[in-house]
Amino acid sequence: MRRRNAGVMGRLVRWLRAAFSENLGLKAFSFVLALGLTAYQRGSEDEEQRTIPVDVILRLPATDARRELMTVVPPSPIHVTVRGSTRALDSLTSAGIPSVEVDLRRGDAHAIVFEPEMFAVPPGVQVNIIDPASIALEWQDVIERSVPIQASITGRVADGYTVQSVKVDPTSITVMGPASLVEVMQFVRLAAFDVSGKTDGVYRHPLALDQPGQRIQYLGPASATVTVSIGRQLVQRKFTRRAVLVVGPPQAKTEPKNVDVTVTGPPEVINGLRDEMIVPRVDVAGAGYDPKDQRHASIVLPVRVDLSNVEIELQPPTVSVLW
Repeated sequence: MRRRNAGVMGRLVRWLRAAFSENLGLKAFSFVLALGLTAYQRGSEDEEQRTIPVDVILRLPATDARRELMTVVPPSPIHVTVRGSTRALDSLTSAGIPSVEVDLRRGDAHAIVFEPEMFAVPPGVQVNIIDPASIALEWQDVIERSVPIQASITGRVADGYTVQSVKVDPTSITVMGPASLVEVMQFVRLAAFDVSGKTDGVYRHPLALDQPGQRIQYLGPASATVTVSIGRQLVQRKFTRRAVLVVGPPQAKTEPKNVDVTVTGPPEVINGLRDEMIVPRVDVAGAGYDPKDQRHASIVLPVRVDLSNVEIELQPPTVSVLW
């Protein structure tokens, strides 16, 4: 029995000795390969994917280049999807990906194309997706143009008065901006001129121009002087076919016999006029003619209507007087 146990132990010892001493190179290679496979498997299981926002910095043309980029680049930070180990991505997320600079100073690029190598990421991190991958660009020439300045009135003048004229000095201003915006500008508006409660007179105020639209600049003072003239409110009334009275020879007649009289003045005066107050007349004696010297004659004289505080227009303004 003891001999049998000793034989078994001897065989076990010889097997162990052979296992650790024979083919050492092959065994070492197998061990290293197993370690590598284990490390790769664990590393693969540790990888993940994340999306990180990245700002874009544009280098635009100088002002004197007269080129304007119309595209908003970008409307928000671009988004870069990266893949790497959890530890590397945690560090990258905390620090962020540095901003990307794009040189557009020549003003002729048709698009921005984002490439993975444009983004500074640490070793072991790979850029997989860029959103957007490219951005189309629109450029326009910057032009100058003279645009009229327009005044606006607010408020209500005192009863019986009206705004008679509005003048602006200067009458125009030079604006600069992209051609598509400048070419469609019809005017530049001023802040409103308040005439509330004002009566007869001339009023002057400097007023600011409205803020220019986006991408538009004013080349000159951003204000103008507005002059407003306010006067009595006037109305018109027309008296038609009024007979012309001749002051002079009793037998004198006029051609034409009637004239139209238009009277302009304050409402309270015009509304008080009656037909019998409108008397057109011609004065032969007052014009220097003596009917006694000429028994028959014909002269052209102006027609007059005597009224106060009004303006009078006659049609026709003259008539022929015959006697």
